[in-house]
Amino acid sequence: MLANFFSKSKPVNFIVLFLVFLCYYCITVFGKNLGVLGITQEIFWFIVVFSIVNFIIVKNEVTFDNSYAFLFYVLLLGFFLTKIQINSLFYANITTLLFLRKVYSLQTGKKIIHKLFDGGLWLGISFIIEPTTIVFAPLLYASIYLHHRLTPQTLTIPVLGFIPPVLLYFTYHFWYDNTGVFQELFFWSFNLKFHLYQSSSFLFTMVFIGIFTVFATFMKTPRALAVLNKFRRNWILVLLHITIAGIVFLLIPKKTGMEFLFLLFPTSVILANGLELIQRKWLADLYIILFIVGSIVAISL
Repeated sequence: MLANFFSKSKPVNFIVLFLVFLCYYCITVFGKNLGVLGITQEIFWFIVVFSIVNFIIVKNEVTFDNSYAFLFYVLLLGFFLTKIQINSLFYANITTLLFLRKVYSLQTGKKIIHKLFDGGLWLGISFIIEPTTIVFAPLLYASIYLHHRLTPQTLTIPVLGFIPPVLLYFTYHFWYDNTGVFQELFFWSFNLKFHLYQSSSFLFTMVFIGIFTVFATFMKTPRALAVLNKFRRNWILVLLHITIAGIVFLLIPKKTGMEFLFLLFPTSVILANGLELIQRKWLADLYIILFIVGSIVAISL
C-alpha cells in the first residue's frame, strides 16, 4: 500500500510527505523552546530544502519515476530532527544542495556554461559558510567527465563562478582591515573525536541506516553498471557523491550531528533504488515501515 502510493511521482506526494515531516516536527519541537516566530522560520527553511531536493530527484532521473527518494529523505530527516538547528551548517547544506542541483542537471545538455558557472558560484558561497564543503568540487568535474563534456572551457568555467563570492568576501574583510577572518577559510582544524556518536541514539541510527544503505548499494550497483545508459552515469555520480559527503562529514571540525545533513541526499537515493528492486509489494511496504519505526525509536532514545 505505502510502496504503491509512492511508486509514481505526483504533486500530491510532496504534500503528503510534508505532512509526514510536520508529524516528526511536532514530536521534536517541544524540546527546542522556540517561539512562534522561531517555529515559522524553521518550517520555512525546511520547505526550501524539500523544494530543492524534490526538484533534483524529479528532474534528473536519479531514480525511476517515483517518490521513493524524497520519501526516504523525509524519513532520514526524522532520525536526526532533534539534532538539527538553523545555523551555519544548515545554510551550508542548502547552498550545497543548490550546487548539487547543477551537478546532476549536467546530463540534460542544456545551458551547460550557465550550469557550470552557477555550480562554481554556489560552491564558492558554501565554501565561505563551511570551508570543508570545497571537497565537493571534484563531484562537479566528475559530472562533466561522465557526461562527456570535458574541455578546457568546461574545466575553467566553474573556477570563474567560484571566484566572485570568495573575492567579495575577501574585499569586505580587507576594507574593514580584518583579513584574518578570511584567512581562516584556508586553515582547517580537524577533529577526529567521535564521542558524540557513542550515544544510543546515534549508534542505533548509524547501524540501522548503514546496514540498509550497504545492502541497497551492493544489490543495485551490478545492475546499474551492466547497462550503458544515462542512469549508469547517474549511479556512478551518486556513489561518488556519498563517498565525498562522507569525507566532508569527517572533516567538519565541530561534531554536533548536523554534519549528517550532507549524507542525507545520496543515502536517500541509494535506499530508494534498493526499494525499487523489491518485487513483492508487502515486502516493499515492510521496508518503508521499518524506517518509520526506526525513526521513531531514534527520536525516543
